[in-house]
Amino acid sequence: MNCKYHTQEKAQWFCHDCDISFCLNCCDMNEREIAPRCLLCRSHLNSLGVSDKVTPFWNKLSDFNKYPWQKGAMNFLMLYMGIAFVIGLINDFIPFWILNRLLLITLFSIGIGYVFKVLITTAKGNFEAPSYDEAIIFDSEGMTGKVMGLFLILIVIGYFAIVPMGLTALQIYLALISFSMPAILIILAMEKHVFSALNPARIATCIKAVGWPYLLLFGFSYLIDNGLGFAMSEIHFWLPQAIAYPLLFGAGAYFYIVKFNMFGYVAFQYHNELGYGIEYENLLDNESEDAPIKRLLAKSDVYVQEGRFEDAEHVLYELAENKQHTVKALERLVRLNIARQNPAGALKAAKNYFDNPNLEQVSAEALRLYENMIGFEPRFKPMNARARAVLVKQMKHKRYADEVKKLCSISEKMKSDLNLPWLMLARARFESEAMNDDTKALKVLDTLLSKYPNGAHQREAEQLRQVCRSMQHKLPSA
Repeated sequence: MNCKYHTQEKAQWFCHDCDISFCLNCCDMNEREIAPRCLLCRSHLNSLGVSDKVTPFWNKLSDFNKYPWQKGAMNFLMLYMGIAFVIGLINDFIPFWILNRLLLITLFSIGIGYVFKVLITTAKGNFEAPSYDEAIIFDSEGMTGKVMGLFLILIVIGYFAIVPMGLTALQIYLALISFSMPAILIILAMEKHVFSALNPARIATCIKAVGWPYLLLFGFSYLIDNGLGFAMSEIHFWLPQAIAYPLLFGAGAYFYIVKFNMFGYVAFQYHNELGYGIEYENLLDNESEDAPIKRLLAKSDVYVQEGRFEDAEHVLYELAENKQHTVKALERLVRLNIARQNPAGALKAAKNYFDNPNLEQVSAEALRLYENMIGFEPRFKPMNARARAVLVKQMKHKRYADEVKKLCSISEKMKSDLNLPWLMLARARFESEAMNDDTKALKVLDTLLSKYPNGAHQREAEQLRQVCRSMQHKLPSA
């Protein structure tokens, strides 16, 4: 399937609402979004990639158990157990409850930050454990506060809304929360919004997207939580805190790394069904420097073809602010205003286009645009000698004779133009090479060298004059 707007490009995204396929550059891409958005209806696009065709997560249990043994995860576990040991010693010797609680929150924050990092990186298709450097970054995405806020809201709802309804209602509520927790954590990690993670409709959508395998995911998660809870209670009961802390938090971190690695893999496996643009996130992480420019150009194409000319104009003016791409942006603005049948806008954009100092770098494109422009507005011609010289250099056929004559007509205002010698030189070349009129070419060159005997044009003009004289001598004998 190819892109609707760039038929030579393969489509990578699809909008179900508009029933349109898009190439990579035809999307509104933002690193804060879970997937690119459709330029037309603003809904999230669906991936047309193949990354969801992977080994099912229930066949990768051994890989999840091996994940914490990777170098990045092991470095984190050693660091984490060391920090837990120090905090255990402090809590043993300084039993000041405020300090103890702050230290525990710090320890939990480090653990939460890392396991959510595991989930997110795995969901993006990166199956290497985060590095040591990433492990010691203190909760860079604020997940600790979000997790605490999540559970605080669940507790408040349970206490004020469910408890008054009786024990049976509370048990049902706790069972639903337990069953929904894998989906809640996946949503929280991928979308980073507490209220999205608590939205019943979003939770139901997540569970439905995974389908019956969600029961397996819940079962594995439940076994890990209960087994870990039993082990922790035993360790904490029999050992002093200085020894219990590194064992408790080390074991907890190990099994939660396994668990969140599994959650991340599920998000990767079902990313298309869940609405997460995994390929999109990878592309944002590794995109080239010129990718934003390509997207702006592609956006303008989409808007023009859909008749949304004001949106296209806005995008092109944004692109024109980048000096490296001003010429491209102005060219498209000219064509846009021609399509809109807007003479004033086309003339304004064309004037700016042909005034651009980088015009010579796109001389062939400049000639094509000039031809389109005079087809739309025959009276148009650039008002500077340099742009006219660029155009005449490209006019290498007799059919351009009338246009060359028009471009080489010099007004009083242009007689002081510093680039006038180059226009005269281009005119001489046209007469010699396209029209085969060396006499007229010599006349132009003689005038040029008498009026402007010095300058960068001098050497080229003298060489051309010698060629024209040589050709004049050869022609009679032929």
